Amino acid sequence: MSVRREAVVAGVTRTHPELTERVVRWAADEASARGLALRILHAQEWPRGAAPDAAPGHPAHAWSTHFRAAGQALLDDACGTAAAAHPGLPVTGELAAGRAAPVLRDAAETAALLVLGARRLTGVEGVLFDRGKGHMLVGHVPCPLALVPQSPATPADGPVVVGVDGSDSSLAAVELAFAEADAAQTELVAVEVRRPRDAAWPEFVEETGLHLSELLAGHAGRYPDTAVRYEILTGDPAPLLASAARHARCLVVGSRGRGGFRGMLLGSTSRDLVNRTACPLLVAPAGAG
Repeated sequence: MSVRREAVVAGVTRTHPELTERVVRWAADEASARGLALRILHAQEWPRGAAPDAAPGHPAHAWSTHFRAAGQALLDDACGTAAAAHPGLPVTGELAAGRAAPVLRDAAETAALLVLGARRLTGVEGVLFDRGKGHMLVGHVPCPLALVPQSPATPADGPVVVGVDGSDSSLAAVELAFAEADAAQTELVAVEVRRPRDAAWPEFVEETGLHLSELLAGHAGRYPDTAVRYEILTGDPAPLLASAARHARCLVVGSRGRGGFRGMLLGSTSRDLVNRTACPLLVAPAGAG
């Protein structure tokens, strides 16, 4: 039985206000473009031993009331930001108790898109500290996942760039990219990154171009108003895709690829790609291909 996905879900936190605002604005843009409602979600993990439902007179009542009120204030501000950006957009806020990852995973079961912030971590910080809930959820949610970076907002009319490698996962990414470009009424750019040694084949460009043309033609018929072009590059996928998407509305990839893309979003290359891209990174759900 198919699941009805009627809302874009944005996960927000109190830790990084500027990033949270970017997440909300981008999620509101997505919901408006797709004709969907926006659901803003904040998960509060209560400290061990805390009493979330402490009654008046209980020693923890004042603290728990303040803690819950702080979360509600965050949601109220986020809902106000979304409503101001898109008047008339259906927006709701939800305060949930629990660890963020499980709460967000549950919300993704009925979401059309899950939007989270992706804070850039570099050097020793990137090695020693948690890379964020978005990284933890890649490949583990049934809906597309968008990771919005800390960098300044990218142009809304920029193209949608999609990484293609021929795997089932990248086929799902192509489908997601077409839907995204159609909703945003912008161009789609498909980028296939091959190994440098592949360029030695005499028919390299011709065969790769034919493969891309056939792959895209299967989707273009359902999105006749979307302009499509492709690029063929050789080298390291992460920096090349990031460069190709430097002026993009977003970069779309699969949760697992083959060849140069294998493990792209499950290991060190994941952090590399998030840290390199200036635009939101959309990840097609595992198994969607």
